[in-house]
Amino acid sequence: MDYVPHDEETIQTMLKNIGVEKLDDLYSDIPNNLKIKNLNLPEGLPESDLLKNLTNLSKKNHIYQTSFLGAGSYYHYIPSLVDFVISQSQFFTSYTPYQAEISQGMLQSIYEYQSAISRITEMDVTNASMYDCASALAEAATMAFFITKKRKILLIEGIHPEYIETVKTYCWGRSIETEIIPLNELNNKLTDEIAGVLIQSPNFFGEIEDISQIAEIIRSKSKKCLLIQAMSDPTCLGYLNPPGKTEVDIFVSEGVGMHPSFGGPNLGILSVKNKYMRKMPGRLVGLTKELQGEKEGYVLTIQAREQHIRREKALSNICSNQGLAMVASLVYLVSLGKTGLKEVAMQNFQKANHLKQALSQISGYEILNTKPTYNEFVVKCPNINKLIKSCKEENILPPLRLSHYFPDREDEILICVTELNSKEDIIKFVHIAQEAK
Repeated sequence: MDYVPHDEETIQTMLKNIGVEKLDDLYSDIPNNLKIKNLNLPEGLPESDLLKNLTNLSKKNHIYQTSFLGAGSYYHYIPSLVDFVISQSQFFTSYTPYQAEISQGMLQSIYEYQSAISRITEMDVTNASMYDCASALAEAATMAFFITKKRKILLIEGIHPEYIETVKTYCWGRSIETEIIPLNELNNKLTDEIAGVLIQSPNFFGEIEDISQIAEIIRSKSKKCLLIQAMSDPTCLGYLNPPGKTEVDIFVSEGVGMHPSFGGPNLGILSVKNKYMRKMPGRLVGLTKELQGEKEGYVLTIQAREQHIRREKALSNICSNQGLAMVASLVYLVSLGKTGLKEVAMQNFQKANHLKQALSQISGYEILNTKPTYNEFVVKCPNINKLIKSCKEENILPPLRLSHYFPDREDEILICVTELNSKEDIIKFVHIAQEAK
């Protein structure tokens, strides 16, 4: 967004109008010991020189030819229509609709987004305004507390480590106990004091969990405990059973339709069963009609944030609407349609499994997954440093070193393959793996 600085005359006029003499007076409430005295900044530049300087800086960025990195942020094909629509000023400049009913266009886009997500997840209700999957999962955990009045959450191993940390932070603030357990201990750990069980599928290591079987275990032990499923890459819903068919109470996920840029921006998807609708954070847009007439209009049906209702009744303090990211997700899903999303999912599944099989044939490489996987899988490497260095030399963004999150897994990588990885990319990666032993 362009920035046009004010001249000195304009600054003085504004200061006079608000009743202060100088800019420093605006910060008079900040103690002097907290103020930075010297920022050691260079002199200002004319606009032409500044633009030239920024252009030169941008040339230092390295754009890889292809990527085998996933772990929560994925390279997918984004139809050109997505960027075209979200660049329109009515979407690009919109923010949270505080005077909601005036913003009928923004409300309609939220409504259509909610409808699209509910359709692909087959859940009853989807809200708007979640930041990302990590915070959406944390909000789901606190929802379980509000619904059941129980103060313990079980997290099944395999959830993204960053999601786990976010859940712990939210739960700490509400004095909710959290415990991370392996899946095979779920049956023994379930009691009437558990508010919810959190599981990611496909999990951080790409493995697809049997959600229906997990739901049966939970229902046999507790009638109140909620099953909450997280998902990093919802493109798999074009191939896997949606959460609405597997007894999931709350479903959360990262959004789709946005280009990775240092891991974002993104948005969080949160969908629930009807009976939990009034415990949702964020916003819910509904479609209504005139009392006397046939004209339709969009309204903010539910707002559970503390700014709109009594603080002690608020379920969440989530604020920003994530409107632009939401529109991107909506246009992405509409552009692909049901058959397009299925094609994306199938290519992710097949290409990843093709590379998995190829690597398993190379001496020294071991596939560590024991369950079916979707677009990601874990490999033990004979020489991980050489593999990653060779990838970069060949202009390939290398897979994730698992030691980044798990220090004891020094020789393991998490490889991601999507529809954007061509046959030639996969062949090149296999060749690099053969040489990096």
